[in-house]
Amino acid sequence: MTREHLPTAPRQNWQYAQLRDGALVFSAGDGLRRALEDGFFYVRQPAGLNLSAGDRFARSFYLPDDTGHPDPYRGYHHWTSQQLGPHQGYFRRDADQTEQFFLESSRWGQVYPAALALQAEAMRDFALAVQRAVLTHLDLPGELWDEATGHSLTPHGTHTLTFNHFRPEVAARGLNIHKDSGWVTVLRSTEPGLEVDRDGDWHPIDPLPDTFIVNFGCAMEILTRSTATPVAAVAHRVVRQARHHGPKPDRFSYALFVDSSLDNTVSPGLFSYEPKTGLRLETGFGTFLDDILDHTYQKDTTGLY
Repeated sequence: MTREHLPTAPRQNWQYAQLRDGALVFSAGDGLRRALEDGFFYVRQPAGLNLSAGDRFARSFYLPDDTGHPDPYRGYHHWTSQQLGPHQGYFRRDADQTEQFFLESSRWGQVYPAALALQAEAMRDFALAVQRAVLTHLDLPGELWDEATGHSLTPHGTHTLTFNHFRPEVAARGLNIHKDSGWVTVLRSTEPGLEVDRDGDWHPIDPLPDTFIVNFGCAMEILTRSTATPVAAVAHRVVRQARHHGPKPDRFSYALFVDSSLDNTVSPGLFSYEPKTGLRLETGFGTFLDDILDHTYQKDTTGLY
């Protein structure tokens, strides 16, 4: 598929790309530059990637067990952070319409149905390929990639598949204003509701068929802010979902998050890069992640830094 045959993203002329032979090909000649400034872009889903397991889990994980007809995609509210580790498991938010399920890659085979574990691995591989394709265009030497990105491109990275179910019966915001903590997020969204902050105004990011939305996170912004190719971490939110009548299902989304290693013996934290002086450690990643998540899910704060 040549550049001229790639579809153009709707609204605001947001950027659209396809990953081909390890490179991102954008529909616009300056698409990559504009995507780095926007903090996100659309990307075509890999050919042959089956998303049915993820979609089914997103619509079912919060439902109670059906003892009469056991369903491996239901009843996950019993999995908690006490069993799985910090920031993992089922969460029912009070200040938002969301209820969520977080799970890191080391647990996928243990907890997820087999088909979903395979989909999670495919989404992780795709997210890492996107991240590598972006890094090739940044003002950052290739020999520094592993250290600079907290070994996120290796099995030592923190790779989390997260599901969101939006409860229209809850009188609250959809999902609070926040930036993602890490490097890239590959988001599956099928319904309107997502918005991004651009120049002080909120703009809708409506889904496109057969595409993911890629968000850049805080780690990428911190690393590149003093370089010739700074990358914006996009502030975003989900608006309140209205009650509906009839068979229309509730809104759902899910995303693969690529973060730095949480093992301090592997990576001490988040770095910034100065082209003349090299890497400089800015903060520990574990503390940074704790703060971002805590502020995201509080009623009177936002998940920004």
